[in-house]
Amino acid sequence: MTESKTHPHVVMPSEAELADVILGIHPAHHDLYVQTHRLVLDAVPGVRHAIDLVDGGVGYGAHQFGYDGWGMAALVPHKNWVSVVFFRGAVLEDPDGLLEGTGASVRHVKLRSVDDLVARRGALVRLLKTAAGLGHTQTSAR
Repeated sequence: MTESKTHPHVVMPSEAELADVILGIHPAHHDLYVQTHRLVLDAVPGVRHAIDLVDGGVGYGAHQFGYDGWGMAALVPHKNWVSVVFFRGAVLEDPDGLLEGTGASVRHVKLRSVDDLVARRGALVRLLKTAAGLGHTQTSAR
């Protein structure tokens, strides 16, 4: 575990670890959460990720894509949906109109069911790949 004492994290958790966390927070979202996580890993193979053991948020790409530690995206469970948050979403092309939000940088996609995820899969994969590409162009040498 890393990070703070109040919000411990597990870096590169197994799918079983993710499933345990979501079952303890929002059990109704278990399938949607796990399947969305799989989609992110399929879209961006090898992406570094960490799960917050308190709120169940999964950050993707931190310390890999160079967004000042913010990373590329996050998977965040809410009471009635799961969000895929894009930290530089305001600059992403979104021809399918999935992105919501009006912030200076951040945009998100709300997923309310596995059927919703299935219907949006192709467009979401395109957004994830584009976001990952943004990160590679922004990364400084280590």
